[in-house]
Amino acid sequence: MARFPKIERKISLTFFTELYRNGSVVYHHPYKLFYILRPTPYGGTSGYKIVISVPKRNIKQAVDRNRIKRQIRESFRLNYSDFHKILVAHNVQLTLLCLYLPNEHTASSILSNKMASLLARLSTPVAQVSAPPASGAD
Repeated sequence: MARFPKIERKISLTFFTELYRNGSVVYHHPYKLFYILRPTPYGGTSGYKIVISVPKRNIKQAVDRNRIKRQIRESFRLNYSDFHKILVAHNVQLTLLCLYLPNEHTASSILSNKMASLLARLSTPVAQVSAPPASGAD
């Protein structure tokens, strides 16, 4: 069973602003993703951290924003298992900011399909990030 613990959804405010200013961008309606890929430091763990944002400017009601966030979290949880294997294989850490852009609700099945295609598009930049050499005992 795929899990999505809270530790994978929290990042610091300074890293959030760095991600927004310096991160690469991928757009695939209804999402806009900002991401930073980094090689995993020696002894660190490969993986990801994700922030999901639904702007108040687009969706006025908090209940509706929270529902959309739940749908996005679920679509990510269902589709990230293969992508997580790629991150571990290439020894890469990913930090991701997912913005929801439309002004209306979108069906969960559409969100899930779009998330799957976005993660497939992100697998190409992951393969290009090189991991630092292991500095173990020779």
